[in-house]
Amino acid sequence: MVTAAVAIAVWGAPAAGASSGSPATAASDDFEVFTTDGCGSVGFVDYGEGAPGGGPNDDYAEIWNYCSADPGGVMAYAWRDGTYLGSKYLGDNYKTLWDPFGNLPDWTYVGLKVCMVDGPSGANPTACDSASVDISE
Repeated sequence: MVTAAVAIAVWGAPAAGASSGSPATAASDDFEVFTTDGCGSVGFVDYGEGAPGGGPNDDYAEIWNYCSADPGGVMAYAWRDGTYLGSKYLGDNYKTLWDPFGNLPDWTYVGLKVCMVDGPSGANPTACDSASVDISE
């Protein structure tokens, strides 16, 4: 499990007023991180082999925008074992799947961060939060 100090060093400190996310319990690899205002989230989902992309690739991020009527949207960021994999924006849609990970082996650290932003460029991130989990499929 990544400590708060390591998580801050890798993923940066949460936005002002934000709390650090809670990793999932050992019973499940799935975990979700919510923006501090509750308008967005990103979750790691291990669907099991064959779903939704088919084949052995079963590890995805689900991005949710619960306040899709508001301007701007949700920006999700992903890391694997401390290596930044990129970001994905979700505007006025309610949910999208994103596959930044490929198929993850056991004992991989997955980090997710989510923020509300002013558009696809990721400008003015607010209400950010993050978490990481050691995936042991």
